[in-house]
Amino acid sequence: MRSVKTKKSIFKRLQHNPIVCVIILLLTVALYYQLPVTDDKFTVRVISVIDGDTVDVLSDNQRQRIRLAYIDAPEIGQPYGQRSKQTLIALVKNKMVNIRPLNQDNYQRTVAIIEVDSMNINREMVRLGMAWVYTHYNDDLLLLPLEAKAKVNKTGLWQQKNPITPWIYRQSKK
Repeated sequence: MRSVKTKKSIFKRLQHNPIVCVIILLLTVALYYQLPVTDDKFTVRVISVIDGDTVDVLSDNQRQRIRLAYIDAPEIGQPYGQRSKQTLIALVKNKMVNIRPLNQDNYQRTVAIIEVDSMNINREMVRLGMAWVYTHYNDDLLLLPLEAKAKVNKTGLWQQKNPITPWIYRQSKK
């Protein structure tokens, strides 16, 4: 009997505490926006490569823009920007790929993990030194060790003396 009273009193206290209610509401909203768009992966053909971290696919006869999750490739105007794009072209262009959507970004692109056969393309771009780990958004524990290895081996963009991250490059162009 006593535990039932305790439960009721806890809920009553929560009802009358607006700060706790606001915190719970904010946490609920935050969790909602962290949920993936869908848990399903779907298979599509890559019809074009925009740059080293963005592709267009054909899904139900509709062009859909996909942004590779967790990574940031050099911008086209940066050193290794074109090489990064060419690498992604070699990996995915005109191929059937599996898309594992995670969310949508501010530009209405689907942010996703792309796989060809069993290869995770997001990881492969980092392993080849063609993209940085986007640490601010990264949830893939395997990416940082891949980046560290590429850096130590001076693979891809890590051959440069002081490579500039795309996010700093973009800020400098504003």
